[in-house]
Amino acid sequence: MLIQWLGHAAVKLSGAGQVIYIDPVEMDYTGGKAANLFARPEQADVILFSHQHDDHCNPASYKGMLKAGTVLVGPAACREKAGKGMRSIQAGDSLTIGTAGIRAVAAYNIKRQRAPGVPFHPRGSGVGYVVTLDGRTVYHAGDTEPVPEMKEVGRVDVMLIPVDGRYTMSAAEAVAAAASIGGALLVPMHYFDTTVADISAAAKTQPEVKLRLLSIGETLEL
Repeated sequence: MLIQWLGHAAVKLSGAGQVIYIDPVEMDYTGGKAANLFARPEQADVILFSHQHDDHCNPASYKGMLKAGTVLVGPAACREKAGKGMRSIQAGDSLTIGTAGIRAVAAYNIKRQRAPGVPFHPRGSGVGYVVTLDGRTVYHAGDTEPVPEMKEVGRVDVMLIPVDGRYTMSAAEAVAAAASIGGALLVPMHYFDTTVADISAAAKTQPEVKLRLLSIGETLEL
């Protein structure tokens, strides 16, 4: 399997003759390299959306990835943007598309809120994904804090974890989450103002965590 980071929470998974995108949205802060990737994308067999926010589900960003037969999958709240043909999924659901196994897991906020009692990502509104392709398994956490359901993710080869610290988890929380699952390679995403130095410093507190920092457009081969 090949994992290419497209900036922010956007990744492309390739393997076994399939191309799967997760949250393929171009963000201004990711710069020209990401813009070039989105200008000439490889067409998708599957596009997965973690939730409905514009930085994760935006038809203007993924329209060039569509072809006849592209399967769109996401929580019900994404349907207004993705269209009625999108397959709805919720935490706990599993499906197989082609040779890819796809499992949705919980993703939500516990303490980070836009107003008292109003989390940025309410429980049940979004998901993370565990994708098995070409004999390898990747966990894309979506927008989440460390939640108890992470214990149910199981063994994976790579964890793609948000680290912005305002809307999702901090760098330290991401490293602790990786340590709690164990064995996986941690690839940070969803940075906003978090720096590489922040991530590297946090990783030093958990020496058992294997950290891999990707630059935008870089591909990791499993």
